[in-house]
Amino acid sequence: MILEPEVLLSYRKQLFDCLVEGDLKNALELAPNLSSGRVAELLTECENDIIIPFMEQLDENLAADILSKLPREMAAEIIRMIDPEISAKLMDRVPVDDAADIIALLDEDEAKELLESVNPDFEKVIRNLMHYEEDTVGSVMNTYYIAVRENTTVGQTLKAMKDAPNRIQNRAYVYVVDNKGRPQSAVSMKDLLRTDPGKPITEIASKDIVVVHVSDPAIDAAQLLRYRRYQMIPVTNDANVLVGVLLLDDAIDILSENLADQFAQMGAASADESFYTTPVNSVKKRLPWMAGNIFLNLGAVAVISSYESTIEAVAALAIFLPMITDMGGNVGIQALSVSIRSLALGEVRISQYLKAAKKEIVVGLINGLLLGTLFTVIAILLQGNPVLGMVAGIALGCNVLIAGIIGGTLPFIIKRFGGDPALMTGPVLTTITDITGVSIYLGLSTLFLASLIG
Repeated sequence: MILEPEVLLSYRKQLFDCLVEGDLKNALELAPNLSSGRVAELLTECENDIIIPFMEQLDENLAADILSKLPREMAAEIIRMIDPEISAKLMDRVPVDDAADIIALLDEDEAKELLESVNPDFEKVIRNLMHYEEDTVGSVMNTYYIAVRENTTVGQTLKAMKDAPNRIQNRAYVYVVDNKGRPQSAVSMKDLLRTDPGKPITEIASKDIVVVHVSDPAIDAAQLLRYRRYQMIPVTNDANVLVGVLLLDDAIDILSENLADQFAQMGAASADESFYTTPVNSVKKRLPWMAGNIFLNLGAVAVISSYESTIEAVAALAIFLPMITDMGGNVGIQALSVSIRSLALGEVRISQYLKAAKKEIVVGLINGLLLGTLFTVIAILLQGNPVLGMVAGIALGCNVLIAGIIGGTLPFIIKRFGGDPALMTGPVLTTITDITGVSIYLGLSTLFLASLIG
């Protein structure tokens, strides 16, 4: 059956309407017409009173696939609420790396009860994955893959692939290992299918393989997989024995989550906080940063206080102060976002901060000139004072230039010294741009005070 985009959109709307209206019977009939990822997306917009019976009555394989596509916190909440017998059946069908992530979010007693009810072999694999440190390759790898010995023929390999368990999510490559289980080479499915079945697999396998270690950072392995354009990458332990694979789908998830975490931290938010975090824990995560930000902003307060006499002499100066500081912050965040995104995706190296600075100088000069000119005209029209307009425009233009340079280069500098650029640059950037904007604006105002009063 060929499904056109319009038909798929129609199924999506019908399923969503049924879920919202609580029409469980028709929702269950419509769900198989859509991908598990699409159904999972729709479920994130629904209430638990329809999600729970829907997941309990859905085909177990489809339900397990949908569960693996849901946000981890939401999947854990569903596992807590559905019938324990059904939850065990679903977890038995969820990819092992996803199952480990979901179980890790459960309470100790809940996790213990669930693990005791799943297949013993599967339980052993999950516990093994949960043993690895968080954010390492070992914690996200998939332990189901296809590997054959060096004396295997192409025909034997194809038979092994045919007989392999359904848990193997990706069969794009077969790894050839020695008698100790250490990876020696790899061969693609495409090469296997077009080769004489009687030929030894070592004759067509490529020895140019890249492996990662279980303790390597998951984000580094994900970036490596992205660069190499592989479907998966083998994972080895301390004895160089093949113990799993990192799949491309999981690598994409890791990169996406890392990028989301980076942007969350830019606003001094915790990457660990989510929609499912309790209000009390959210306060605990946010309050320290906000309290610290108060002390950082005291720098801008000190600068303003030192120009108190200037502001008293020309009260109109206070009108444009928020605009100048806000523009600096906005421009800085733009440059900051680009730098952090590039660093997070591995598009640039830390050593390229000078190149980033040169780019932001050019961009800042152009934006500063144009925005400063625009603001000068606006200030003159609002206040009828050309000198005040010129001072405000120059201050805004200079702050835009400085903010761009700081926002574009500060992540590189912080990363160079081993810090977390996303966590540290947001509050630091806004404080610096506030201080520089206020200093330039009030400094110029003091310099031209006589003309402003006159």
